[in-house]
Amino acid sequence: MAIKRWDPFGEVLSLQREMDRVFGRLGFGRFTNGNSATVAWMPRIDVRTTGDDMVVYAELPGIDKDDIDIEVTDGVLAIKGERKAESEQKDDEGWLIRERSYGSFERALTLPEGVDPDKITADYNDGVLEVHIPKAAAALKPRKHRIALGSGRKK
Repeated sequence: MAIKRWDPFGEVLSLQREMDRVFGRLGFGRFTNGNSATVAWMPRIDVRTTGDDMVVYAELPGIDKDDIDIEVTDGVLAIKGERKAESEQKDDEGWLIRERSYGSFERALTLPEGVDPDKITADYNDGVLEVHIPKAAAALKPRKHRIALGSGRKK
C-alpha cells in the first residue's frame, strides 16, 4: 500500500467538481438562467490600512455604479451588486468562448467595534470600488488595561 500525501486544496476542488456535476444533473448547470448558464461569481477584494483607517478595494469591472449597493448592518459592511450580461440573446449561437461571469454578487466584512458607519465613504473609478472606513485600523489594535494588585476585596 502506497502512502499518499493529503492535499486539502485538491479535496476542495474535487468537492466543487462533484457539486457542479450534481447540480448539473438537476438542471441547475452552475446557476442557469433560461437556456444560458451564468456562473456565480464574487469580486476579488483587497483590504489595507492607512494610518488609523482601513480601505477596502473591490474589483468590479463592467459594472455600472448604479448597480452597486454598499451598506452597514449590525457592524457588517456589505457590498452588493449585479453584472448584467452584454446581450440578451435567446440562444448561445455566435459565442466561441464565454468565460466572464454575470449575475448578482455580495461580499460582507465584519467591521471592528467602534466604527461609525456614518463616516464611511466610497469612490468608484475605472472598475475599482474604494470604501474608506475611518478609525477602523485603530480599533483593531490590541488595547492593554493594567489591573493594579490589591484592588480586589480583602478578607
